[in-house]
Order: sequence, then C-alpha cells, then structure tokens
Amino acid sequence: MKKSFNFFTLFLLMFGAILVSSCNDDSAPVPDLSVVNEDTEVNRTFEDLNNLTLTVLSNSGLSARTTANIPSGNLCEGALVTLDEAKKKITVDFGEGCTSAGGVTRKGIVMLSYTGNLLFTGAKITTTFDGYEVDGLKVEGTRTLINKGANLETNTISLDVKIQNGKVTWPDATFVTLTSDQVRDIKLSAQGGYEASVTGNATGTSRNGFEYTSSVTQALTYEKSCIDSGVNVPLSGILEFQFRGIEASVDYGDGACDKLATIFYPDGSKPVTLD
Repeated sequence: MKKSFNFFTLFLLMFGAILVSSCNDDSAPVPDLSVVNEDTEVNRTFEDLNNLTLTVLSNSGLSARTTANIPSGNLCEGALVTLDEAKKKITVDFGEGCTSAGGVTRKGIVMLSYTGNLLFTGAKITTTFDGYEVDGLKVEGTRTLINKGANLETNTISLDVKIQNGKVTWPDATFVTLTSDQVRDIKLSAQGGYEASVTGNATGTSRNGFEYTSSVTQALTYEKSCIDSGVNVPLSGILEFQFRGIEASVDYGDGACDKLATIFYPDGSKPVTLD
C-alpha cells in the first residue's frame, strides 16, 4: 500500500532542526564595551600630555632652564612656552587652539611645576590645567611625576606617575573620572625621541556613571615618533578591565605603529581601529 506523506511530521522535523541549530549556535552577545572605548580616549588624551611634557623638558635639556630654546612648532604653531626659574614653573599656553603636525588640536593652558632636573632621582613635576582641551576633550585634575631612578649610561628614567581627581569631559558635558597609578620606564634617545614601557592600574567612573577598574597585565609600549604622527595609542601590550561584573581586555598588537587592537570579552572578541 502506498503511504501518504504526513505534513505534520515534516513540520515537527523542521521545527526540531531549527531548535537544534539554535542550541548549537555558540555565538555570544557582545556586551556594552563603551567603557573600554571611553578609556581609550582618556588614555590618548593623557598620553598626548606625557609626550607634551617630555617634549618641553627634553628641549630644555631636562633641567627646566629658563634659557631653554623650546620651538613651539614642536607642539603646534602659536603655542607659547614660558619658563619661570624663580617659581620653578613652566607654562604652555595654547590660547584659543592650535593643531600640531600630527593632527592634535589643543587649547588652554598646561602648568608644570618642578623641583629640579628630571634626571635626578626624586625630581618631581606636578601638572595642573586651566581650560585645557585635547581634540575637544576637557582635561582636569592633578598629575604628579616623580623620578624613581635613572641610568645615565642608558639614558633610561623610571617614573612614578599618578593622576588624582582626574576628569575628562566630552562636548556633550558627559565625563569620565579617574585615579591612576603607573610606572613609566622612559628610554631617551640622543635625537630627542624616546620609548616608553608602562605598567599600573586605574579606577574611575564611566560617562554612564558606573565604576570600572583597569590594570596593565602586559606592559604597554609607546614611541615618540608614532605619537608625533598621531598614533597616540600603545603599540603593544594588554590592558584588562572590570566593570558591571564583566571582564574584558584590549590587546594592542605586536609593536606596529598603527591604531589596530583586539578587544576580548566573555566568549568572544573583535578587532577594532582606535580612531
């Protein structure tokens, strides 16, 4: 006898196949990674500040001399650098704004107070701000830099860098707050360049108001030549984040002078370009 086709059975088989396929789909949802993106922008802002500080000091022989010849064009045309030996203070005034050769636009004033030659162990530089902005992001707080030891034969300085009451505000008035504690090993070159290796951690609040922490698990590396060209993100290293019960990390790659990185999150990852 010829058997008739049972459409109900076919429907069950198809529906079951869909369920199996759905259960076997191991793709994980991407969590909200906005805190990682915000931290990247904040770090770029402060890395630009680190480069600015070393540029000013290296052009003064790293001794904060009042007779230093500091070409403002190394920062951006129109920047005014003033050194006050009596007060041990360097002021960098970007006025209403100017753009560097690397495409960074700065405005406002950066004030550096120093105790002595940066090459000497114990030398301290305190940075504060007056209406200072980098690419539209307003920077506030106090950054303290202390020389923890120097090797004059290799031109290497170990710096303890702390940010207190840090705040970075976006044009829409939202902001990130942060406190950080880092160690930066700086290798200076005879041509005024440098390489930096950074370790440390930070805590803060995101633009949405929730708390986060970050820690360097593999030293972040920077090069002055890349920063000057506009690549002010790490060339290599790994930075881990904890927020809202989520653990994520950013792998900055193998040392290439680019803005490429990979973000890893629970059960997934994605490549990003840190523009």
